[in-house]
Amino acid sequence: MPSIALISWQGPRSERLDELLLAHATIGGAGPGRRWRTTQLNWALMLRLAGEFQGYCRELHDAAVEAFIRRAAPGNRALRDVLRLWLVGNRQLDRGNAQPKSLGADFGRFGLTFWTTMVSLEPLTSVRQGHLERLNKARNAIAHDLAADLAKLAADGYPMTLRTFRRWRRALDGLASTMDQVVGTHLGALFGRAAPW
Repeated sequence: MPSIALISWQGPRSERLDELLLAHATIGGAGPGRRWRTTQLNWALMLRLAGEFQGYCRELHDAAVEAFIRRAAPGNRALRDVLRLWLVGNRQLDRGNAQPKSLGADFGRFGLTFWTTMVSLEPLTSVRQGHLERLNKARNAIAHDLAADLAKLAADGYPMTLRTFRRWRRALDGLASTMDQVVGTHLGALFGRAAPW
């Protein structure tokens, strides 16, 4: 059973991305060929993809926090409040991008060696992690008007096009599914019980 965060990623979050894709098709057409006047929409797609993934990661972390404190401090509200503060306080996902380092640090608060466990479960994780890093570079370049960084991404084979968007979206779909399983399984094992989702 998936977490509420993964259900949201595959449902409402995906639908919002699809709305932008529909707008893109309306302006640029749906068939093959060169698109004109779609640069800003391509940028919007990249920004929205990064934002939706960050929202998913934060939502998964919140679900993990609640599952952890329910099991660690049943019936003890004061301890639950202390644990919640420790697990969420100064969380990197609240102030920066959902990048590999911040994800490792934030999910590491549960005693999880995040990326090592992710790779052991799904070998494609390393490739997908690279796509996440490039998406965040694109997000920062667009948000901070860093044309040279966008040019470098394009030179490296990642121009801000629909093809790149779709490639990164598939990678994040894979990461989201693996993250959901890894975090749920870890929390279950930590308390010697079934996964919380």
